[in-house]
Amino acid sequence: MRLKSLLLVGSMLLSTLTFAQTTASRASNGKKVLKGKIDMQTLMNDSAFAWFYTGVNGYQPNDNMLNYIKDNRGKFNIVAVVGTWEDQSRQLLPALYKIMILGGSPDEQVLTYGADEKMQTSAPQDYKIKKLPTFILFREGKEIGRLNGEVGESLESDMARILLKANRKDKD
Repeated sequence: MRLKSLLLVGSMLLSTLTFAQTTASRASNGKKVLKGKIDMQTLMNDSAFAWFYTGVNGYQPNDNMLNYIKDNRGKFNIVAVVGTWEDQSRQLLPALYKIMILGGSPDEQVLTYGADEKMQTSAPQDYKIKKLPTFILFREGKEIGRLNGEVGESLESDMARILLKANRKDKD
């Protein structure tokens, strides 16, 4: 009985530590900063991130590029490092999730980390972030490309270009 109680308390403590991966603060511009691992539900349910919900619903990706991403779903993962306090992340993160929602399941393929104004993320590894947002595409654990800060024609066309280049390398 005592062992069961200790195991129960230990597992509760461990789950508390697991959920405490994200910290919240305020940026110098007054906007809410999430640092650490962020899940989509947090962004959807917190009124401080209404921009996320609005952005996901408002973004219309290019169908041709989206179809290429759909054809490659399951063949790549994305690590997104964003600043919930800065404008470019507020524009591109909802676009990324819209692309992934329409192309598959974002929960399975996207791992999002929030960075503070010093570019610190509390991520388990150093992704060498120099600019926000940064989206890093991985295949089988290896980086195949990244998007830093700004996109070319569109986020989905840049993602499709990275996937196409990786697919060509795989065939060679």
